[in-house]
Amino acid sequence: MKKLEKVDRVLNAIRITALVVILAACILMCLVNIILRYVVRGVPSMRPFPWVNELMQMGAVWIAFLAAGLGVKTNAHVSLESFVAKILPAKAAAILKKVAQIVVLITLVVLIVVGISVTISQSRSYLQNLHISNAWFYAAIPVGCFYLFYDYLLIFLFGKHPFAKESDSTTSAF
Repeated sequence: MKKLEKVDRVLNAIRITALVVILAACILMCLVNIILRYVVRGVPSMRPFPWVNELMQMGAVWIAFLAAGLGVKTNAHVSLESFVAKILPAKAAAILKKVAQIVVLITLVVLIVVGISVTISQSRSYLQNLHISNAWFYAAIPVGCFYLFYDYLLIFLFGKHPFAKESDSTTSAF
């Protein structure tokens, strides 16, 4: 369990570092373009960068896919557990929960496999304003789904995420 906890800390550190770097880059690019568009607008050589929107869209997709796993880890996503618990007996609700987790895990495996395939197929296509491969854009899908798979697998195996801090774990509102 200690080795798994160490792996979890490393994976989490990579995920959080990537999120912070991507978000900071998006904010900085947006700020620079706003300054160029509205503050220095009279200088013809100081125009906003046309490629900023593409990179910010890519950053937003990466942020969404990477942050989704953090929501799973802290039980922050909307779920219907309370509703199901009121309708079904406890044993049936527990079975339904496990079945739903299996469906989610299978779906994530499919998304990882298809995401890798699409990422590879897009490696020779480029963004419109930059010579950056679209593969970087599509790579967010398998990477983000890997993190989701990892977190859901831990929840499936242990009943809850074993490395979520108790203060982070919240009870689902739905």
